[in-house]
Amino acid sequence: MKTKSKLRASLPLVLALGLALAVGLQWFGGRADPGYRPPLPLKTLVPQKIAGGWEVVDQPLAASREEQAMIAETLNYNDALFRVYRRGSEMFTVYAAHWDPGRMSPRLIASHTPDTCWLGNGWERQADAERQPQGDGVSEAAAVSQLLAKGSLLPAQFRIFRRKEGTAQHLVFWHINGREVVNYEAQAAPPWWSSVPDLLKYGLNQRREQWFVRIGSTVPYPELWRDAGFQQVLAALGQMALGPTPAASTR
Repeated sequence: MKTKSKLRASLPLVLALGLALAVGLQWFGGRADPGYRPPLPLKTLVPQKIAGGWEVVDQPLAASREEQAMIAETLNYNDALFRVYRRGSEMFTVYAAHWDPGRMSPRLIASHTPDTCWLGNGWERQADAERQPQGDGVSEAAAVSQLLAKGSLLPAQFRIFRRKEGTAQHLVFWHINGREVVNYEAQAAPPWWSSVPDLLKYGLNQRREQWFVRIGSTVPYPELWRDAGFQQVLAALGQMALGPTPAASTR
């Protein structure tokens, strides 16, 4: 009985020491890599001029300076860009954010995807439209997967969102941790103990560069894919982060 009592009494201490060890090891693994070279600014990596008569405008991530500061503090990115390409009634946008190795937990980035932020701001996901067969019998979701594979780009998440009485937004987005695509349906902010599963998954290799790239379009992707200007943007994003291997020209 005394042995069991001692074990119960020591359990909180063992758990605390284990948690401290996990956090300490994660900190050790998250230290800056002295050989790491950050990419060029996103405004130079994402094309500013493209073929096809597209007008290109950069927009802030939020309307007011206060909101911009809050977003920057919450996401803690090293660099971010929101670029709008417009041609008449057609539009597509590129949002890109970059984190140096060890700067941000993947689970914190995962809590700020369209699955949480867009749904929380009045958008409704059109899951049926994503799977609806098109004229060739293939859904847009399946077509996007095929087109990305054909273009040698990493697999992406695909969504269609719509506001009430608004134009639908066709989204593809990537969260890349190192060279690994993070595939998830984020539902809530990560718990306080999220560093433990990160440690178990990645070990001491916490020094991983991260990217988040989102392309939104008022035009369905099978149609937009055929546009020469859009292909220029995809090619640049592939070299920047979305290709199988990073390009030396972006370093």
